[in-house]
Amino acid sequence: MTKIIWNREDFERIKDEITSQFNLSVTTDPNEVPEHKIGLMLNDENVESLKALVEALMLKSYQLLFPTPEGYIQVQTRQITYLEAFGDDIYMHLDQGASELIRQPLYQLEQMLKPYHFIRIGKSFIVNMTKIRYIRTSFNAKLDLELICGTHLEVSRSFVKDFKAALGILKKED
Repeated sequence: MTKIIWNREDFERIKDEITSQFNLSVTTDPNEVPEHKIGLMLNDENVESLKALVEALMLKSYQLLFPTPEGYIQVQTRQITYLEAFGDDIYMHLDQGASELIRQPLYQLEQMLKPYHFIRIGKSFIVNMTKIRYIRTSFNAKLDLELICGTHLEVSRSFVKDFKAALGILKKED
């Protein structure tokens, strides 16, 4: 048996997703784990899924530092909705409508955020794929994205194929 101890508050946010994807048991037994912690237990035959589980847990709480005009800001990747470029100014749009001005080129941000389910959808936009509510076809082979926050973004024609491939919805005729 393999046991992982996790912060209870952090685990509550992702409990349903993790327990549905992995064959594990959850315990709060004080004989098994310290107070205010959660124990995740896997059978030895499922130990291979441990790497995927740890990666999933880390991605949910990963934080990055971004340069701003006043210094640096630390942001959890799951709080970022999308990034938008206006010339040299890059705006990071966060949950609850907040925005931060970032001093880093969009192409560098694209590479940095790619492992955390972000994708470029146009010359000026990178979107968090986990924040997309609806994808609709639009004129001229473009796609309209409605984000969870209600914002609409357009996937440019030259980015549609890569976008569909990243989501796993690319058809053979595309």
